[in-house]
Amino acid sequence: MAERKSRQARSDNSKELILKAALRLAVERGFAGTTMADVSAASGLPIGSVYWHFKSKEQLFVALLEHSYEEWQKIYTDEVGLRDKVTRGILGLAGSADPSRYTDEEAFLKVAQILALDKRLGGLGAESPVTQAYVAVRAKMFQVNVRRVAASLPPEVTEAHPELPQQLTVLGLAMTDGLYVHANSEVHLDFAAYADVAARALEALVEQYAAPSGTRREGTGRERVSATPAAD
Repeated sequence: MAERKSRQARSDNSKELILKAALRLAVERGFAGTTMADVSAASGLPIGSVYWHFKSKEQLFVALLEHSYEEWQKIYTDEVGLRDKVTRGILGLAGSADPSRYTDEEAFLKVAQILALDKRLGGLGAESPVTQAYVAVRAKMFQVNVRRVAASLPPEVTEAHPELPQQLTVLGLAMTDGLYVHANSEVHLDFAAYADVAARALEALVEQYAAPSGTRREGTGRERVSATPAAD
């Protein structure tokens, strides 16, 4: 029994080494640029061991997605405000965040998004098990984000505007994803400043929805006067 446990522990340790090595390579090189031979060299394990745990590169990347999603869930176990979430995402994707606070798992989830969407420049295609796994993970992440955004808002706001958490989640993702494109182009931006702008925009929306209906501002910036007469 003790020998069996020892073998299992060694197997688990080897698998962890392979996943960590593959994760680092995948973040830097993507799917096409990562080979099983590279993973073997980076992990320090023979290639036979890599193939024993993962029969193909596709299976390895699916495992990376599942691992990254599990780690992503741990990061946000506590309530996260809109500002902290958007700032972490933008600075991390732009390579400006503290590496100890922005993980390879988070970066890989963004790399996987590009792989899933990029059909003309080496993308994997809709039938790829990696693409399908990413789409499933992204859907779960979206629902988790909606719940966490809802939990960060004043209860009276979510009660009056139940659609707002989902709308804020979509806007936050659009901002983060858009700036990620800029971070990987020749456009040079002050991402800390843009993270602040994005956070201010979302916070202002929450304040707008939290304001009494009689003082809520229209898009023109003018105050809207309630049609209901004030009580004497």
